[in-house]
Amino acid sequence: MPCTARAAPLNPLTLNAIQGANGIYVVGLKSNQAHLYRYCLCNCLVKKADYDRRDAPKRGHGRLEQRSYQCFSVSPTALAPRWKEAGLSTLIRVKRIRQTLAGSQQSTEMAYFLSNRQPANQQEADELFDAIRHHWRIEAMHHQRDVTLAEDDLRTGSEAISRLMSSLRTLTIILLRRAKPKNMAAQLDEFADNFHTLIQFMTQQLVL
Repeated sequence: MPCTARAAPLNPLTLNAIQGANGIYVVGLKSNQAHLYRYCLCNCLVKKADYDRRDAPKRGHGRLEQRSYQCFSVSPTALAPRWKEAGLSTLIRVKRIRQTLAGSQQSTEMAYFLSNRQPANQQEADELFDAIRHHWRIEAMHHQRDVTLAEDDLRTGSEAISRLMSSLRTLTIILLRRAKPKNMAAQLDEFADNFHTLIQFMTQQLVL
C-alpha cells in the first residue's frame, strides 16, 4: 500500500528523500507549482487514462457524493530538471461530484496528485486510488481535531500531557461518530448543556 505524504510539501528535496529511500509517495499537486501544474493538466486533456475507476455514490451530510479516479503516466523527460531525481511517474486526477439530496445544488471539484509508483495493472492503480481516499479521511480527522476540539490551542511543555490529550481527542471523535451527528460541534454543545444526555450516551457506548 502506498504511503500518503500528508502535510509534506511538493518540493524536490522531500520527494528525492522518499525516492532515495525506496519509499512510495502520493502527494497533492496545487496550482502554486505553476509549470508542473500546467503540464499535468495538459496531460489529462491530450492523453487517455491508463487506468480509471468510478466509485458508487455515497450518502452523507445531507448530500450524495461520487468520486471518480484516473491515472496517467508522466514522462520524466518532459519535466523541469529540478524534478529529475524525484521519480515522478504517475499523475492521478480525482473528480468529486456532490449533490444535495433534494437535487437542487450540484458542485464538481477536481484534485490532482503525483506519485513515484507507476501501476502495471488495475489492482495497483486501485491501491493508489485507495491511498488518496485514505488521505482524505486523515485530513478530515485532523480538521475535526484542530477546529472542533481546538487541538492547536493546547500549550504544554509536558510530552506525557500532550500524548494523553491526543488520545482523549481521538477517543472523543470515535465515540461521537457512533452517534452520527450532523454537526459534531453542535453535538458537543448539546452534551455540555445536558449532562444527563451525555451520561446516557456514555452508558450506551459502554464507556461507563
